[in-house]
Amino acid sequence: MPRDTLSNDTLTGTTRRAVLTAAAGALGVSAVGGVATGHKYTTDGPYGDQFDGNRADAAANTDVVGYHSLGGIGSASMAGSPDEPHYGGLTELRLHDDIAVLSVFSSRDETPGRGMAVLDIGQFTRAESQAALESAELNVLSFFGNRNDGAACMDVKLTDDGQYAFISKQPFTALFDETELDLDDDDDADAGGADGAALEVVDISDPGNPEFVTQSSLSVWTLGPHNAWYHQIGGGEYVFTTHGEDGVTGGINVFEFDREAGTLEFVNWWNYSAELAQPGTETDIDGGEAYAHDIVVQDDPRFGTPVAYLANWNAGTRLLDVSDPEDIEELGVFEQDRAHHTVPAPTLLNGTRVFVAGHENPSSHESEGHVRNDGESGHYYLVDADPIDDVLAGERDEPVYLGASSTVREDGVEPASRTAFEMYEDNGQTELDYWILFESDEQTFDETPGFEAEAEDDDQEYEGFDDFNLSAHNLDIDADGTVVLGHYHAGTRFLEITDDPGLEETGYSRVGPDIPDDAALGALSTGTPFHWCAVARNGVAFAGGINEGTQAIAHDDVTVGEDTPIDLDVEREADASLFTAGQTSQVQIHVDSDEPVRVRDRIPANWEVVDGDVSVDEISDGKRKVVTADETVEEGTVRYFVEVPTELIDTGSYTVGPVEYARPDPAGEYGGGVSVNNFGWRKENAETVTKTVVGLET
Repeated sequence: MPRDTLSNDTLTGTTRRAVLTAAAGALGVSAVGGVATGHKYTTDGPYGDQFDGNRADAAANTDVVGYHSLGGIGSASMAGSPDEPHYGGLTELRLHDDIAVLSVFSSRDETPGRGMAVLDIGQFTRAESQAALESAELNVLSFFGNRNDGAACMDVKLTDDGQYAFISKQPFTALFDETELDLDDDDDADAGGADGAALEVVDISDPGNPEFVTQSSLSVWTLGPHNAWYHQIGGGEYVFTTHGEDGVTGGINVFEFDREAGTLEFVNWWNYSAELAQPGTETDIDGGEAYAHDIVVQDDPRFGTPVAYLANWNAGTRLLDVSDPEDIEELGVFEQDRAHHTVPAPTLLNGTRVFVAGHENPSSHESEGHVRNDGESGHYYLVDADPIDDVLAGERDEPVYLGASSTVREDGVEPASRTAFEMYEDNGQTELDYWILFESDEQTFDETPGFEAEAEDDDQEYEGFDDFNLSAHNLDIDADGTVVLGHYHAGTRFLEITDDPGLEETGYSRVGPDIPDDAALGALSTGTPFHWCAVARNGVAFAGGINEGTQAIAHDDVTVGEDTPIDLDVEREADASLFTAGQTSQVQIHVDSDEPVRVRDRIPANWEVVDGDVSVDEISDGKRKVVTADETVEEGTVRYFVEVPTELIDTGSYTVGPVEYARPDPAGEYGGGVSVNNFGWRKENAETVTKTVVGLET
């Protein structure tokens, strides 16, 4: 339930860091009903022949400053060397201040029963300079168990405060010939539910002792969610899951998370085929015609409205207004093929709202449209999303067509289908630039940065690649326009969103540890690196390796020390929770921080601020107001007074909050998705309160 003050059992920033320090000191797929994979289809031939077993060692403008194999609990020097690996596959990596979580696709006999790892990354996120990284170490604090060895933990996301993790599970391990296990004697970690297709919630407030909270499986699910995203909207916490094209599972499902009750409630579903389906609609209709692969939600950097960026495979990247999770409205669509992972910049860049859309390209998909040849390694498109302004501002009723990607517009290339776009008026082209590693099989290793060893080997010629070996994958964007890409066997690539605007590569790290071949996810590839994702924080890129574990990578030209965590406690105190019409209430926000911060609160649009050293702005198309303290505060109280509505029609319940904080000069007013980037405003989870107003007749 929402609450007005922090409960006694909530870990504060300072307390949580103490828990981490103490823990560190103590430590010194089976296809269901047909063909299925972690991506859209299986392949007909062998996986990853071209680079299997290769250990790459190439870099430009970067250094690997930290590594952990995920072999065991403890520091990298004690339990994280390449010869003590995790046996199986690893997938998504997400961060919050001092903590990282890593989902575990599979874990075999040598390291059984793992579903998620929790790491302490604080020596990197709190580093004040690159020099401090020289002695920093990654530290595994715990493993959370997976009780179903057929279930792959494909994805993990975190709440804004890093207290809870959400794991997306799919029954895929047998597809990759992973060993079946008897987990009855597994004592590696506490374990969650046994369902193979589920959204699972884990309490990691004590990162050394993760605890299962709940899980949810829908009756229509066969394969479960492939990816998910958490976002706090109004007074609620929501998780958006994405699913493949297996009938009704094609699209997104929306769950509301109640942390005090420990429950997930299914509240809505959406796919473009159903044209904005709402609760109450029969769920036995066909799902979307295209694979809903991944989703990211952020508070829009211009309007503050929660906007979802849905990578909808051959239905393109679709932008959705999710300010009311039970009434989803489409804002616009960017036409592309195999939309795999789309991320908006966390703030406006040069005054423009942009996103980068990843275009995954396994060579076995060549016949499915939009692929020029099997040498193409997948694009990342830079797209201008400013045309959705008119829809967000209420000046346009219809969604905006954001144009077609360069691959769709390429001469002689026909899209697999235009069904998903035929309903939209062509409003012009918004793709600003794209970046790609290999343009075609005519490109040589000599022409490709990071492939020096292959270029020197006369026996190796680039003739396309086997499936996902050199495919683009997951990405992240920092507030300064730095883009970090997990690019499978091409490692982690660094791009910059330039003022032009464009995408320019500035460095890469294609460095792979020499792990035993039998430790890798061999049915996919035994090569290292094999990077599923990369996430940027405090000038460091954290790369999640499918085979090798986790790397921390520093870039020569990216500053370390400007994005360190802020340790603070924030508590709201209000006069009452029940008001009569026109009553005035004093609100006090108590702050105890280790550095000066700006503080702000959110109130209903029809409440009036009548006093206080604060400024007031309307957001979300006039649906809410933001109350911002005029001065920064380090240790003290911000006070303001509000007057509630007077009309009888205004009787009802209102949500106040959440409290947000930022450094004195944040990069933008809104944005950032899950607010772990300290350049922007951050939310205090569950710090919302419901106020009841009893209006009077006049």
